[in-house]
Amino acid sequence: MSWASRRQDYVAEFGALVREVGPHQGCVIALHGGPGTGKTTLLRRFREHAAESGALFLAATGFRNERSVPFATIEQLTYSSGIPEEARAAVARLWEHGVPREASDSDHVGRLRDLTSVLEAVAREKPLVIAVDDVRYADALSQVCLLHLARRAQSSGIVIVMTSGQTEAPAEGTPERSDFLGVPGCRIRDIPLLSEAEVRLLLERQLGAEAAEETYAGVHQVSGGNPALVHALVRDHKTSLRTAPEHGAAVGGGVVVSEAFERSYMGRLLRHPHLMSCVRALAVLDRSHTPVRIGQLLDRCPERVAAEIAELESAGLLEGGWFRNPAARRAVMGAPECARLHSRAAGVLRAEGAPVTTVADHLVAGNGVLDDTEVAVLLRASRQLLGEGKADAALRCLRLADRAELDEPRRVEIIRALVGALWCVNPAAAEPEASRLMSAMRSGALDAGDIHGLISWLLWFGRTKEAGEAITHLEKLSDPRSPGDREQLAATRAVVAHFGPALLSTLPESDPPSWEMDTMSAAHLERAARASIGQLSAPAGHSDLLPLVSELDETVDGAALPPLVRDRRIFWDRDALSLLELIQHGHFALADRLCAALLAQLPAEGSPARHAIFLSIHARVAIQRGDMSTAAARATGALEHLPHHGWGVVVGSPLSTLVHAYTVMGRHEEAASYLEYPVPEEMFQSTIGLFYLVARGYHSLATGRPYAALSDFSACTPMADQWRSSSRHLLGWRTGAAEAYLALGKSHRARTMVERELAAIDPRPSTCRGNALRVLAAACPPDQREALLGQAVDVLRQCDNRLALARALADLSQSHADNGRSQEAHTLRQEAQQLSHHEGDRTPLLPARTPSLNGTAPVPRAAAPESVDRTLLSNAEWRVAVLASEGKSNRQIARHLYITVSTVEQHLTRVYRKLSVRRRAELSRLFRLTNGMDALAD
Repeated sequence: MSWASRRQDYVAEFGALVREVGPHQGCVIALHGGPGTGKTTLLRRFREHAAESGALFLAATGFRNERSVPFATIEQLTYSSGIPEEARAAVARLWEHGVPREASDSDHVGRLRDLTSVLEAVAREKPLVIAVDDVRYADALSQVCLLHLARRAQSSGIVIVMTSGQTEAPAEGTPERSDFLGVPGCRIRDIPLLSEAEVRLLLERQLGAEAAEETYAGVHQVSGGNPALVHALVRDHKTSLRTAPEHGAAVGGGVVVSEAFERSYMGRLLRHPHLMSCVRALAVLDRSHTPVRIGQLLDRCPERVAAEIAELESAGLLEGGWFRNPAARRAVMGAPECARLHSRAAGVLRAEGAPVTTVADHLVAGNGVLDDTEVAVLLRASRQLLGEGKADAALRCLRLADRAELDEPRRVEIIRALVGALWCVNPAAAEPEASRLMSAMRSGALDAGDIHGLISWLLWFGRTKEAGEAITHLEKLSDPRSPGDREQLAATRAVVAHFGPALLSTLPESDPPSWEMDTMSAAHLERAARASIGQLSAPAGHSDLLPLVSELDETVDGAALPPLVRDRRIFWDRDALSLLELIQHGHFALADRLCAALLAQLPAEGSPARHAIFLSIHARVAIQRGDMSTAAARATGALEHLPHHGWGVVVGSPLSTLVHAYTVMGRHEEAASYLEYPVPEEMFQSTIGLFYLVARGYHSLATGRPYAALSDFSACTPMADQWRSSSRHLLGWRTGAAEAYLALGKSHRARTMVERELAAIDPRPSTCRGNALRVLAAACPPDQREALLGQAVDVLRQCDNRLALARALADLSQSHADNGRSQEAHTLRQEAQQLSHHEGDRTPLLPARTPSLNGTAPVPRAAAPESVDRTLLSNAEWRVAVLASEGKSNRQIARHLYITVSTVEQHLTRVYRKLSVRRRAELSRLFRLTNGMDALAD
């Protein structure tokens, strides 16, 4: 039977009772229903019906916070309209005399009988109805009095109506629920929920037929047919029509679930604290809830918890033991009590062996005082979360752990973990924690592994002075006889080599074995990972490449397998350097797959900085494979994921990729726009600066500024020499300098540079070797070009760079055309064009930089006075001085070098002082540009 029909039946039944009531014809009606099912509304209907019938209606409500006030509920009867003075006086005598000494107190019993007699007398004159809402919350003495009246209702002609739930345990000293239900003539009536059809009818009256048709099913699902919640959803719907969509959350069927629903849901439970606490415990435990666990949180037996959940389900507040809508769970979660429940839940779940991250979630939500065991849980959870790319969640664990009372080793462990986690979100945010690590290092509290991570962070931001201090401490801690220390030292050298090559001389040699490459190459990491598959003892903090490469089937040459470096932290500089090493050695396919796998494992929303760095490296892979549009898209995405100040010196990586990609694509203005990005001066003291200088040099070359290009390419020399890695020869800066010399009409200088390049790099096929052969051909006499270009094409066909091959083919095509072999030239030109065509976009080929191929006229040379002592000037001062000696203005120099005019002026002031000149004319006479450039290039 439906809610509406039953309600009408109950009203009709009540009306019949009132009409037929008389001596020995009273009764008790017990209305049962959960919160919000309409018990109070039905009582109002009874009251209206009683008034129409001329009956006296005495009403009262039980309030939980008045349960300690004697006769508080019975006293409310005296305020009902029409109550005779005798009845009011009889009630007054009860509460005036206060709490009886004992239940059988003769005076108290006498007063109860007096009240019964007075009410019986009233009932003989007119129908009398006594209605008590929420009788279970009435005070103990009122309940005893009501039970006394209920037992005599049938014989006295009184109609008593009471509403209640089903599960509240009786307070001490109050009658059991069964005592009321067992009185003679008691009629128990359950109030059902609204059916879908009834919800639809209600919505039609409130919202109209069209809106009702669209929403009734969703409203019924969300509300469970609870009348109060249905009306709340109607209010939310009406509000949503007047306000912006973001004020509410639409669910299936166009239902808006917002503030009115949440308030109503809370309101249904506020008057029933035992149900509220049950719901909150359910919400706190989330999907790990069971009646047993809820009972442990609330100190209740599982049977009682199950009964409370059943009552909530019968009221439509839960479905299948869970919330019908997330808004319901959200509504009950804001109270301080939830924090206490979370703390208790952490203990319960930890004792059951629940996942460490689940326990940590509850500890964080509880936000309480932690013991050593709980701190250890948070640390383990933070490592796991960081490995899953959930840096924010890891940080919440570590921030809470950092507030605990800790000993020094544990405190250092927490700070170290904080630096690692913050590095994954925004490295700049780790500055306060890095400062704490510096203090700990100075007090001797850090081990070698901790100092390695600190050095990595310091060099990330170009803080070479502090990094040098850390290296000094590291050297004191390292034992050259220990294999572990030697491995750690080798890893530190790899980091320093890339980010602070000038500090390499301060580090002791690590004496690497014959199998070790210059950095911790991902090639040998892959082989080590293959040997480690299935080893569950590997700690959670070491290289992220290891769990990924087990699925890769590409073989990398290597005769021996190194032992794995066990890194218990989540510093990921090693992975980045390993990938860069793969790229530099031409393993583009493997690097591409590893990058893709890492990026899939580390979502941007969880670890934005780590994602940005690997996306930047992935962009560099695309550059090396000649896919400029993909490279630009990836590098742009990398810059978007991490704020500019968080990049440190590494900002040069995505910027150099973007400059290079847009230069190759002929979009020079876009390339120039990225050269306007501010970069830290310290970047030029790292290998990232080399990438940036090479990219800027090629942009200058492509835009007709060979002097600026030569300055940038030549500036790579001192940094590359400090790097001391064979990888430094794979950047191609000498080839770039040779192309600049060709643009200046200096074929001899170009040939010298490119021959040095070929002598320095590995003889195996590589993009760098192929490009060098192509430029060497341009620098040689025409009768030698075709053979050299053929070699370049052969080398590049074995590489994975379509644009480098396309350029070599284009030059070879031109050479064939110059020699009258038009058919061969046409075939090669077509292949070159096909290679330069990618995904529907025409990627223009960089023109050959040789006068014989493109007719480039030599750029006028400056005068050649005595040479200058190069050691007197810094790299930056030298570049400014060279351009100033050519007669360029300060503004022109600033544009060429992408620095401010003010910076140019400062450099020139120092140049004049160091070289003892007073004006630009003297500087021009002193400089010999050609020898100056050659000296720097050498």
